[in-house]
Amino acid sequence: MSASRVSPFRKSLCTVVLAAVVLAAPGAVWAQQEWPPAGKPLRLGPPQGLTPAGEAADTLPATPVPLTAVPKAASRPGPAPATMSPGPIQVDTLSTIDPDTAGVLSEDEGGFGIAMWAGTGRALVDTLLPRLPVNATSSTMRDLMRRLLLSTAQVPQGESESGGLVALRLRLLAAMGDTSGVNALLKATPGRNENERLMRIEADARFLANDNARACALAAGKIREQDSPYWQKAFIFCQALAGENDKAALGVALLRELGEEDAVFFDLIEALASGKVPTIESLPDPSPLHLAMARVAKAQLPPDVISSNRPAVLRTVAVSPNAPVELRLEAAERAEAAGALAVDALRQLYTSVSFSDEELANPLSKAEAESGPLSRALLYRTSLVQTVPAAQAEAVARALSLAREGGRYASTVRVFMPVIKRIPPSAELLWFAPEAVRALLINGDQETALVWLGLLRASGLFNTEARAALTALSPVVRLAGSGEAQDWSPDGLTGWWEGEKDKEGARERAALLYSLFGAFDETVPAASWEVLLDGPQRITVAMPSPALWYRLASAADNARVGETVLLALLALGEGGPGQADPVILRRVLASLRRSGLEDEARALAVEAAVAAGL
Repeated sequence: MSASRVSPFRKSLCTVVLAAVVLAAPGAVWAQQEWPPAGKPLRLGPPQGLTPAGEAADTLPATPVPLTAVPKAASRPGPAPATMSPGPIQVDTLSTIDPDTAGVLSEDEGGFGIAMWAGTGRALVDTLLPRLPVNATSSTMRDLMRRLLLSTAQVPQGESESGGLVALRLRLLAAMGDTSGVNALLKATPGRNENERLMRIEADARFLANDNARACALAAGKIREQDSPYWQKAFIFCQALAGENDKAALGVALLRELGEEDAVFFDLIEALASGKVPTIESLPDPSPLHLAMARVAKAQLPPDVISSNRPAVLRTVAVSPNAPVELRLEAAERAEAAGALAVDALRQLYTSVSFSDEELANPLSKAEAESGPLSRALLYRTSLVQTVPAAQAEAVARALSLAREGGRYASTVRVFMPVIKRIPPSAELLWFAPEAVRALLINGDQETALVWLGLLRASGLFNTEARAALTALSPVVRLAGSGEAQDWSPDGLTGWWEGEKDKEGARERAALLYSLFGAFDETVPAASWEVLLDGPQRITVAMPSPALWYRLASAADNARVGETVLLALLALGEGGPGQADPVILRRVLASLRRSGLEDEARALAVEAAVAAGL
């Protein structure tokens, strides 16, 4: 855009920017107020400290994350101290805090340490960090990504643009749909109001959270200094929100004259001015502004709005009243699986769905005939209203079976976990014990899992089915690091294989299990591997690049923690541990263990084992 074409737009907008600031202020009353009040004296008093602009109302609607001050060591060296005059008193010039060192997690709070990038070059971080698998559904991978992006740390060595790394981290957190992480890191970043990239990230986050007032405050501040189409369109939307349709129309005309092509934006602005509900035929890659405008205009979102699979967009669609219930359910399940939506929000959406009396009377038959989010919602409703433990267990078991087939097992486990914990272990529910143990282990609840394991052990003394179930579960319990498996011996793998060898996919599960055991230095008898040699001698798998593969081993061996976590996440990819080849998993888990991340490695191993049907 040339300066000659932009200046008319800026000139026209400057005449209305003050009105927009009033519009955008949180909790603002749109009528002007006289000051001082008419007929009343102005009371004078001593000066009082004022809260800096942007601090009183800059919190996104999300759970806050404890903030940690950036350690002194994280600051870049500033100018040399300057002595103003000889004598005992000297005045030093304060060093400038590098915004890229900002973080909210210290090592004690789950961060990876102030020196987590020691030995890693800035060029490598800039190249690989944008490739993080932000759509991965593994809860353990998501936790590792979040900690990597929120850790307070010195910047990697190398040439860099100040503020570039923190902007990248914020963009990735926003892509993950981590609203609380974005909010916390923004608040911890010095000089964020001078960084246009950070301001755009914040504005997008507020539009996605339906916080239009504060997003408009940002737009009103930036339109005076930025002529980009992004801020122009945001400001025009804010004018329309205030009912200033003539000014919004002028802005639209200028945008069209400058060649802007955004048919959805123009249609929605026209609808806001006319008061008519618009029709959106297709929106495969919606911007946060599109979603905010569609909600205000009450335009029904089309089915392809979730085709991009972006967690932040999925979360917004899930809570949008202007989307069909089936679309909201699908978006909510995918957003929860990606960690972008609280599990309670998905439960509430499940319970808000209306079902017929016939469906409520025959929930298992309905779910059997029609799998999908509506079936899981019906089964969840059934599990809540049932008072007989056996009926609750049947509903949970069917829901988990459907979720396993659809690749949403872990998410469904989290939704049904309160119900699972209310089901009392008993001899009548022995059939449900294996399902309960796997669900509890993948949720990290070993204590409750041990109760069900105790039921299997006691019943196994006289019940062959219980004894077989306990044998099948023992390797997974061992991988989880449970004390229940302390008496494990390598002979247990032989017994496990005897029970599995005639089942479909047994060889693949055995190769995975033995590889996982190898990652934790568990002994796997040579005979266990030998029986697998009569299968295919070559298989095709998706492997990481050789450079990443060998660099991962080097990073772990040389205690480069941040780099190890980054490369491990890239090696797993968006498919996560459930789709990774056993050879890749073994390298990744062993590397994490060498970096002191034993618990995380075990959690990934359990995810992989349960996803494979172990």
